[in-house]
Amino acid sequence: MVKGLRKGVVTPLHLLSIVFIVVLSACSIQKAQKTLLQTTALKGAHVGIAVYNDTKQSWIDQYQSDHYFTPASNTKILATYVGLKYLGDFLPGFSMAENADTLFLTPLGDPSFLHPDFNYQPVVALIKNTNKQVVIQPTKANDQFGHMGNGWAWNDYGEDYQPERSRMPIYGNVVHFYQGNGKLAIKPFTFFKDITDISTVYQKNWTRKLVGNQFYTDGQKNAAPYFQVPFDSYFEPNLPVYLLQDTLKVKLNIGDDFSKLPQQLVKTVPTDSLLKIMMRRSDNFFAEQVLLMGSQQLLGRMDDAAFIDSLLKNDFAGLPQKMRWVDGSGLSRYNLNTPENYVAILKKMQDEFGQKRVTHIFETGGEGTLSAYYKNFPGEIHAKTGSLGGQIALSGFIYTQKNQKLYFSILVSNHMSPNSTGVRKAVEAYLISVAKKN
Repeated sequence: MVKGLRKGVVTPLHLLSIVFIVVLSACSIQKAQKTLLQTTALKGAHVGIAVYNDTKQSWIDQYQSDHYFTPASNTKILATYVGLKYLGDFLPGFSMAENADTLFLTPLGDPSFLHPDFNYQPVVALIKNTNKQVVIQPTKANDQFGHMGNGWAWNDYGEDYQPERSRMPIYGNVVHFYQGNGKLAIKPFTFFKDITDISTVYQKNWTRKLVGNQFYTDGQKNAAPYFQVPFDSYFEPNLPVYLLQDTLKVKLNIGDDFSKLPQQLVKTVPTDSLLKIMMRRSDNFFAEQVLLMGSQQLLGRMDDAAFIDSLLKNDFAGLPQKMRWVDGSGLSRYNLNTPENYVAILKKMQDEFGQKRVTHIFETGGEGTLSAYYKNFPGEIHAKTGSLGGQIALSGFIYTQKNQKLYFSILVSNHMSPNSTGVRKAVEAYLISVAKKN
């Protein structure tokens, strides 16, 4: 007579129960996938789904997961990897050298320099406190990058989401307009010195001409308390030095290559603090500068194409599919990637940098670009959004209430929904279903 089952023994009845549970779970996920794909907002669109259970080392769901999509700002996941691996704990701000009477500074692409998001400005303090003359080298002859990325929309040059890239960014490479509570402030003010009555600038919509820094109002009212307009440093390569000189009210000089002198690195803000802002508000400028800074650290020059080529041949050589990667932000439609690749990249990031550090950088429900979604998610979700016209992306991590760790990527191309809300809500419903079943 069998009085009980020995611990650890799997009987046919137990095995049948396990199989039944697995099949039931799989059927639930397939139903959720079908519901997602049949959503009206996704009619006619191309959809790719990849969900991997890292705890069980098995795929939960795959649909066109090896197909290529325009990933939009999911490209910033790659920029985050670059920042974590190549920039160290603190951003390399400037390279400094000096002799008896001169302080030499070479900018290294740090986007936090005089950016309003960052109060800590060690390079500014250096310049203010030195008794030596200061010489700055704002460009380098061996750099190979354009002020705009490969495949960017040229006619978006005046939009706040597309500042120019540069070796010496300053103020985020935009003019900041503050006009809340009836008060107006413009930083940097250099471009508006000829305006005698500053009140005439108030509540106007400002833009600039394509070439140069001629700012003008288009006559439309703009009551926003804060907005930005990119300035042009490509056709004025020494402009950052002039802006800095005007801000600090000190004499600065522009010099040639002085790299043969002993160099000292001036570090600035914590790398993770910049990456966190970059991911949570999907900051294109920060992502582009991270890519250029990584290139400087690995290659000794800013060459985004050569740097990406090196990363593809080394860091990302083992991905399931070959990807096309051309910029740091995802503004370019030339970028092509697959859901399976993103799952592999996410796993690689956590393996190399640790779960706590990586998920702290990614946004979660109710934050940043996810502020309207995943507020009552069953478990934890840490993800990166992406959007361009007709393109929606979401990739990240899920930690379920049943202690399962999932990696996921959902990429949508060519949807015709008048706005992205319907697509995002359909993806949200799908991921909630996945989290509940695992």
